[in-house]
Amino acid sequence: MTLLERIKVLAKEKNTNIKNLEISAGLGNGTIRRWDDSPPSADKLLKIAFLLNTTMDYLMTGEYIDIPLALSKEDTEWLSIIHRLPEKKQIEFKSKMEGYLECYEESVAADAPLKKTGTTNSVK
Repeated sequence: MTLLERIKVLAKEKNTNIKNLEISAGLGNGTIRRWDDSPPSADKLLKIAFLLNTTMDYLMTGEYIDIPLALSKEDTEWLSIIHRLPEKKQIEFKSKMEGYLECYEESVAADAPLKKTGTTNSVK
């Protein structure tokens, strides 16, 4: 399957067509149809991938490239602990952690020394 064919298939799944994609991406009329003869620039292909909710690698190759993320041992341990919780408890835990972080950030901001403003007023 060619790049153009993949775009057509994905566009059809999104209930759109090549012309609408070109308009939405700010491309000239007929631009996408010429991509089988001359490859597109990365910025143009990225716009189309975004509109089709896919990746550039899928559009170009028909395959998704799986690049594993490198996590630290500590991050992996945290994820392992969290994923042992039932989904409902994971959501609850996340909410509580976000609340904790808000309180912590406010506390740190309150404890931070005041910046000097150049005035001679002092607090006694």
